[in-house]
Amino acid sequence: PAVSFLFLGKSVGKNVPSKIQRCVFSDSQAGAIELRGASEIEVLDNAFHKTYRTAVWVTKESLPNSITIRGNAALETLRHPREAEGWWRPFAAFLVEVTAKELLGNLAAGSTGSGFVLRPKLEACESPAGQASAGWAQEADLNEAVGCLTGFFILRACKETCSQCAILDSAVAWKNSHAGVITVDQSSNMKVQSVLLADNHIGMTLNFHRAGQDLQHRVFHHNMTVFGSTPASVCGASTVCHALGPTDTLAKNCNSVVGSTFRRVGVLTHMVNNLPKLCETNPKLKVCRPPNTPVKPCVMTWEKREGTQGSRYSEAHWSSITFGHFTGDDCGMTSAGVALQPQAVHAPIPQFFSDVRWLSSANESVRINMVKGLSAGDDGTQHAFFVDVDGTLMATGRRGGSAISRRSPELATADCATLPGHYACDQLKLRFLAWDAVGSPKHRVLGPFKAWRSSDRRATWSRGAYEGNCLPDKPRQGERGWAVKSQEMYNLTLFASPPKHHRLRYFSDHSEDSIRLAIFLTQPFRLEVYVDGSVVADELDKSADPAGPRYPSLADPHGSYAFDPHQRRFYLTMRGGTYKGVPGSMGGGDVFLRLLQVVQLSLTLSTPVTEFDGPKLVQNIATLLQIPAHRIKVVSVQSRAQVAAQQGRRLEENEGNATALVIQIVEDAPPVDQALLDDTQTEGSAPGDSVDTGAANDETASNDSSTNGSGVDGVTGEPAQEEADFSVTALAELVSIAKTVEQKVTSGELAQAAGAQVEVDIVVSDPEEPIATTSVTTTSAETTSGVLVDVTTAVETTAVETTAVETTAVETTALGTTTSATMAPGSTQVPIDLSKTSLSPASTTMPWKGTITTAMPGSTSEGGPSKPAPAPAPKPQEDYVELRFRGLDYYTIDLDAFKAEVLAALPISSSAKGRLTILLYPGSVIVQILGDASVLEEVRAEDLTAVTVRGVPAEVTYFGEASNDDSLDAAKMKALIGGAFMGCALAGITITVAFCRIRRQALSKQDGLLRRSGGTE
Repeated sequence: PAVSFLFLGKSVGKNVPSKIQRCVFSDSQAGAIELRGASEIEVLDNAFHKTYRTAVWVTKESLPNSITIRGNAALETLRHPREAEGWWRPFAAFLVEVTAKELLGNLAAGSTGSGFVLRPKLEACESPAGQASAGWAQEADLNEAVGCLTGFFILRACKETCSQCAILDSAVAWKNSHAGVITVDQSSNMKVQSVLLADNHIGMTLNFHRAGQDLQHRVFHHNMTVFGSTPASVCGASTVCHALGPTDTLAKNCNSVVGSTFRRVGVLTHMVNNLPKLCETNPKLKVCRPPNTPVKPCVMTWEKREGTQGSRYSEAHWSSITFGHFTGDDCGMTSAGVALQPQAVHAPIPQFFSDVRWLSSANESVRINMVKGLSAGDDGTQHAFFVDVDGTLMATGRRGGSAISRRSPELATADCATLPGHYACDQLKLRFLAWDAVGSPKHRVLGPFKAWRSSDRRATWSRGAYEGNCLPDKPRQGERGWAVKSQEMYNLTLFASPPKHHRLRYFSDHSEDSIRLAIFLTQPFRLEVYVDGSVVADELDKSADPAGPRYPSLADPHGSYAFDPHQRRFYLTMRGGTYKGVPGSMGGGDVFLRLLQVVQLSLTLSTPVTEFDGPKLVQNIATLLQIPAHRIKVVSVQSRAQVAAQQGRRLEENEGNATALVIQIVEDAPPVDQALLDDTQTEGSAPGDSVDTGAANDETASNDSSTNGSGVDGVTGEPAQEEADFSVTALAELVSIAKTVEQKVTSGELAQAAGAQVEVDIVVSDPEEPIATTSVTTTSAETTSGVLVDVTTAVETTAVETTAVETTAVETTALGTTTSATMAPGSTQVPIDLSKTSLSPASTTMPWKGTITTAMPGSTSEGGPSKPAPAPAPKPQEDYVELRFRGLDYYTIDLDAFKAEVLAALPISSSAKGRLTILLYPGSVIVQILGDASVLEEVRAEDLTAVTVRGVPAEVTYFGEASNDDSLDAAKMKALIGGAFMGCALAGITITVAFCRIRRQALSKQDGLLRRSGGTE
């Protein structure tokens, strides 16, 4: 360089105060001024012209907060023509690797790299909105970057994650070919204020690197002016951007994430990554000079995402923002004032806008872009929302509304207005709801999670985060989230077996914001509820409300809950506010749920509900089974009349005085692990720590994928917490209890303990059974000491299937097959093959259910007529007729009501109706009539074609013996595959048949996967 201050070893920072003032530097071949290991130096009022690489470079060895750079002008900062082009060598007119004591009033013009690369100062993160302006910089103090590749490149403020705000204050960036303001791998919160952006390809794009457990990330923007194409831009000279790309080390082309879509974007919403891409944090690149050198080609461009999702929750606040000069026809392209970051696909980042001013030069059609350049189905797009805090963002004057993506019409309400770039919903108040599977195995795939809104029956889905797209990084599988409407009820349905531990967070600071959730559980469980790590008070259990059991309401306190064992839904009210001093938007009031395995007994007693003595029955059962009474919970007490009313049927003659009970025998579980209850936050080194890049001499390691470096929490994508799942030992004990109950029913001892005739249905929790199948068997209670058992293993699918069987039989439903053992007329007992319930350490599946009816010893019961034997069970290759009803709303259909309508409409006999199977998945409702040729002789295609249900005509397809030969056409094969693997529809997979071949090989379920085991495929 022309001037170099070099201090090494013990002399670092020991130089006497010095000044470089009012000098002119021209045609400097290796930079003009370099300060290495320096302190107490002032660089004042100098001019730099045609400098190669850097006008002023303050290296990382210099002392922070000791260098003053003020009033300098750097014109034409150029890449040296002899610089190698095989790798990126970022440079800047002003490259300041440590926090400067003062950096004011400098001009960077015409840099083919950055105007400024700087280490920001840290300060408290209070929102700047409403603060007094005294002390703010005047015009002469503004740093200005014009005509550069990037204007201001903000380096990482802290070595690790820190809670203070990096600040960019008093800056002007205009006519920069890529971005006016950019940060990459920023680890702190950030505050941007008193900034003018104009005529940049992207005015501002902020990209962060934070730990996955983080809930406290915030970005504040205040007192900003953002212009698109002003008269300073002309179409012939500045239409196409220039940005560094994966193979473009000179930025000869436009490689930005919005380059082919927009000419100008005022601001892109920020993004939080889990992996760093710069060498100062990621050790993949051993030579790190300067600190913003990318570690691999594929991580570029600067605003491209890297790794999976970073912070679990983040939000941005915008105040006193002026937008202007944005148009839909911008030199043949389009522009946008504020746009969603198209790479922020993992989860939504709420944006809160207030005091927004739109100049008339900002065309209404391009002010907000939440559609162009975005893909549908990503959580970051589907659940994105901008909150109009005071009605100025959407210029409606209505406070609290939301702008949402055109890619997510399911999130909108009827009063939303459709605008070219978004839905303007000025009466839709949205907040973010997060669900986590705590301690769930890292390898587990949970699939989509549905949130169904009660008021308008609209459903949205959460798929979770993506994995890394360059540096390998697995997403945290157990995280889902939705944008939810305040003062609303939602049903949550997970199409997989549930994890043992759940955490729910509702990110709102306002106590008037409340939601009620109904979480569907595939199996009976007992739930323990914790709020902020403490068990909730008994009065919040609304199923034991002194005024009578009820569901929690939107008006109830936060954490109010109830469990309905009949619907297998857990109801929970969540409310915004501050809990234990922590606002809801920071994770306060988090709800932790622990699912405990149970033996659930559904009993019908022959005594009236008014005579039921709960405590006595619990004690009698505890004595009978020789287990502690505290493990036995009465979760529901109803009269049979109430049950019949809920089921929409008439009360049968023998049900008048009966009482319906649901009793759960809970596993003997230890106290919940405190490590699971704790909401761990990763807080890094002390604010202000400088970044040690650890420079070495080997840059070839950049192509090594063995390590990625997180720089935040020492892991790549998984929270550092103990894994926890359902106990195999506890499940085995519950199976043993179920066997004992069965024996006590058979001997009559249970009826004696209850003091009345008892009808019992026994279900043991099966944590691995999916939601897919419900098999309903109707039985007669009019038997003499009869034992009726229904043993069912669910079909592994994500559809909802209901099979109507009216028989007294032992039925086992396996994957793709059904076998049955029918009771002979007059039989009183069917033996149970309990070998099917045996457990080994390698298997935790317990698909055991029992339906048992008995009378008290010595009592007499009239034996009713024997029910007819069931029709032959369908074989894997059995013929069937399929009726498809396209267009029916999968999310709102009532299965029982629809089935009744189908049965009434079908012109077939009762025996064929008994073989009816209804399958549902998004987009279609399918009815299958199973049987061999003799059973289906009466099914005439022309009769079925005339069937219409709810105004939708049936599309009829026959699948017969031709399905087993090699002549299958593509359409039939697609129908077969779609019927067999209905989860494909939920996963958004399109089936395309290019070649068909039939293989005789069966599939069986092992460890939750499909395995080949011989037979037919």
